[in-house]
Amino acid sequence: MRILIASDSFKGTLSSKEVALCIEEGLKKILNEAEYEKVILADGGEGTLESVCSILKDCTIFKDEVLNPLGEKIQSQYAFIDEDTALIEMAKSTGLTLVDENKRDILNSTSFGLGQLIAHSVKRGAKKLIIGIGGSATNDAGLGMLQALGVKFFDKHNIDISAQRVLKAKDLALVDSFDISEIRYLRDIKILIASDVSNPLCGKEGATYIFAKQKGATQEQLILLEELITKFAVLCEKRLIKKTKDEAGSGAAGGVGFALHSFLNAKFSSGIDTISSLINLEDKIQKANLVITGEGRVDEQTTYGKTIMGVLKYTKKYDKPCIVIAGSLAKGYEKLYAHGVTAIFDTTFSNNLSFEELKVSSKENLVSTAYNIANILQLKLKD
Repeated sequence: MRILIASDSFKGTLSSKEVALCIEEGLKKILNEAEYEKVILADGGEGTLESVCSILKDCTIFKDEVLNPLGEKIQSQYAFIDEDTALIEMAKSTGLTLVDENKRDILNSTSFGLGQLIAHSVKRGAKKLIIGIGGSATNDAGLGMLQALGVKFFDKHNIDISAQRVLKAKDLALVDSFDISEIRYLRDIKILIASDVSNPLCGKEGATYIFAKQKGATQEQLILLEELITKFAVLCEKRLIKKTKDEAGSGAAGGVGFALHSFLNAKFSSGIDTISSLINLEDKIQKANLVITGEGRVDEQTTYGKTIMGVLKYTKKYDKPCIVIAGSLAKGYEKLYAHGVTAIFDTTFSNNLSFEELKVSSKENLVSTAYNIANILQLKLKD
């Protein structure tokens, strides 16, 4: 029996790799003779680099110093997956997990570090970039990233503010014009944005109102950020003669999707489909007898392009049984059954525990859940 374990991380609790190891441990207590394959899944967000480089033999990881969302120096990583293609995970430079919860300051955050990673990879010879832009801590419409790449920004007095300091989200208020002449070196670079966010840049369904609150923005800051981003977007569309702020995906990563698409002609692609293709997930699922997947929270939103759906796309295609293990279940999880799920299990065992309490027992609970599943499978095999 070939069992493929292909799960996303349980965010804030266990990494994708830890999830897979726990599931395997629980299953092996009963199904010890089965053949196991573990795949680290990601959709362009946190864990993307690990997912791809754990599979591709030719993946080469490079380290460089960049700035984190608060402008502090950190060591970051990116990878070359072939001779001229670089894979960049935005979360490695500008991710929410890089900032302590009590230090999050969205108005003073910047995507500058992502721009540095892009510049480093191009300097190393990259001709094509695959950029996963999930898990960001920023809402600066890519202002910092563009600055790091060489775009100059001027205020209403024609003063080059980009020469004075690293620009942050609040500096969108100062931008009156810009000069893109110094990013001509990126003209022939092909850029693919790996993201499953389909939101536009502005409006009630845009970057600010949908995502900024979870990055620490207050209600007052939401109103201000929306005003600043809209003003910046109108300026960019007028100067670049491109209508891109309303395009699906422009609101990804606090507007980094908009900046990459508008200034660098980047193309949008499904994050989970892009990563699945790189790690040859379809072939692995086709060869498996059983697929086990999961993520930290499974609810109605899971059906809207989350990582699990990337797995179900292929399990349904090849009529493979698929079990979903969730860190927690919420309203609407039943909709997954319409997409070919065989069974769904919850690891929490109790509705009366806090998230912090559940974190302590997360590994133990996941192993126990997998063990229970193995017992059910054993009975099924005997039949």
